[in-house]
Amino acid sequence: MLLAAIVLVFAAFYYIPWLKKVISDFLYQYPHMQKLPGPKRLPFIGCIADLAGDTTVPIKFWMQEAEKVRAKGEGIFAITVLGRNITFPVNGEMVRPNFPPLQYICESPNEILKGKDYDFLKGWIGDGILTLIGQPWRDRRKSYTPLFHFSMLEGYLDAFNKHARVLCEVLQKEAGTEVDMCERVKRLALDAITDAAMDINFDTQRDPSHPYLHAVHDFTHMQQRYINEPQMWVKWIWATLYHRRYKYSLDILNDFSDKIMNDRLKRVQCGEIDLNAKKRPLIDHFFGLNQRGEWTLDDVHFELNGVIFGGHDTTSATLTWIFWALGTQPHFQQQCFEEINDIFGDTDRDCTHEDMKAMEFTERFVKETMRIFPPIPAVERELQNDFQMGDYLLPKGSEVFMAPHVIHRNPEIYPDPWKFDPDRWLPENVAKRNPYDFIPFSAGNRNCLGQKFAMHEIKTVLAWTLRKFIFSTNKKLLDQGFAIEVICKPTLPVDLLITPRN
Repeated sequence: MLLAAIVLVFAAFYYIPWLKKVISDFLYQYPHMQKLPGPKRLPFIGCIADLAGDTTVPIKFWMQEAEKVRAKGEGIFAITVLGRNITFPVNGEMVRPNFPPLQYICESPNEILKGKDYDFLKGWIGDGILTLIGQPWRDRRKSYTPLFHFSMLEGYLDAFNKHARVLCEVLQKEAGTEVDMCERVKRLALDAITDAAMDINFDTQRDPSHPYLHAVHDFTHMQQRYINEPQMWVKWIWATLYHRRYKYSLDILNDFSDKIMNDRLKRVQCGEIDLNAKKRPLIDHFFGLNQRGEWTLDDVHFELNGVIFGGHDTTSATLTWIFWALGTQPHFQQQCFEEINDIFGDTDRDCTHEDMKAMEFTERFVKETMRIFPPIPAVERELQNDFQMGDYLLPKGSEVFMAPHVIHRNPEIYPDPWKFDPDRWLPENVAKRNPYDFIPFSAGNRNCLGQKFAMHEIKTVLAWTLRKFIFSTNKKLLDQGFAIEVICKPTLPVDLLITPRN
């Protein structure tokens, strides 16, 4: 009895401040949120019944609500889920007076705090560029910007070419069979980013048993549970079910980063590695910032983890959808091949920066894939101030989700939005649109610094694989659904028949 009383006292001491904040936020935000368009929302519980089900439900629900409010001439809708109040803009530009412009929220110098879902990542990426706010974030971003300048991208092409060649070797052994390309490109993306970032080859394409690969997958699976299951937001439920497993995965990820950092730092101190070399991995750039007193070694550690997180999951998801589009759109696959064949002929040479610029149709194909199948579910902001969006006041502490699946399907911007049409990305068509109508890699102040890095990797993979193979399936493009994990993944296996080219 005494033990139970002690437990209750400690629980009350821990949870009462949290409960007071939840109630205070609710009382302030609720009157404002009730004025916003959207589905019926019960107090605090909100739309949780509408979102119940598997990981495909949220995106379907968002798209349905967007269609409803567009039909009424509104530019936003709002939902509530267990006290979290979330507003969704449905447009990237103000096409009617009461359509809020997305660019205001993206470009606000004060509204740069990521949404609550990013809290889960802090054990892995710490206080890095993905989670920092205010002046520390601005300073960190300034340090990063030169690292992804086009002149630096050439240095990363060696890693992209090397691992794209390995992918071709692996696929050659499986030629004539159906292959799940989702699993293949996951390993490719992890090998490429760890090589480009840390000059380490895990070689998971040849050896998928590597513990780092499994730790990454286990961590992202737990994050998917955290994002999609609101009961996991209650700390004691999460701790009971996942704390030990979460810590185990984090220990593997952080121990690997520490070992790689320590080994390389010794080589730097011995003079084996030149931190000013023209071609060098990101870790050497980070050590240079450390030597100049701009970053601590903890900063280097967490930024390496952040680069691996961002450069692995998002790129692998994008490539998965691209291969699905190639397999289901054979005439466009042929056009990509013909362009690549014109550039490379029958050679087996590596891709160069000049080749990247010449792959114009292939880039349009990639962008149309990312429009229909964006790799991220939402760009999230937690409001630090009351925010006026069009005719509506969004209360401080609520969140704004800029969901590419919603914005990319606006029929006023993209007629027949479910039709796959790379010509939407011809220069004359792009010029008619607001840039915020296409946000596959985020947008505005916190846009993805690595998007050109990712595009170079994607084009390199396509240049190698399409020179050697034809990808095909009997399924249709829209047979796939969208499942929210950390990123958006297909609901069906991406099983494609691999046929060698003559």
